[in-house]
Amino acid sequence: MGMNKALLIMAIITLALFGYAMKTAHIPPASVDYREVFYLDNRSVVFVEKDGWGLFEMDINPKVKGFEIQITFPEGTEYLVEYNGEQWKGSDEFKTTVSKGGTMYVHFKVPGSLVNSLYYEKGTAEIRISLEKLPFWRDDYTLTLAPRKSS
Repeated sequence: MGMNKALLIMAIITLALFGYAMKTAHIPPASVDYREVFYLDNRSVVFVEKDGWGLFEMDINPKVKGFEIQITFPEGTEYLVEYNGEQWKGSDEFKTTVSKGGTMYVHFKVPGSLVNSLYYEKGTAEIRISLEKLPFWRDDYTLTLAPRKSS
């Protein structure tokens, strides 16, 4: 009887660990190549012009259909996103479901107060991008906004 009890306990532990692994596993739902994104000081950086405008592109190559992409901008930021012939305008947060590959063009305009903070007060801000399809497809990416240095 002792051997069966030990096997049962091992089976329960293995299932619990497997469940935990499934919950925490992050398998990217797509491979994404970013353009107009620069690697500075160990961070991925997108430049913001003095008028508040910035842009970046994402070449999206899905590994799974029907995942959700969410882009969270600093508060008060307006955006125009173009992907596969569709356009979306809005502010603060963008969300859509992606099933086929293409290039996503993301144009954004941060509020004047943030432009001043970035240019004159060494302020920081981020754009957060998450790709997700339950149960375990997930990828997160952070872009740091930076003032464009005039040469």
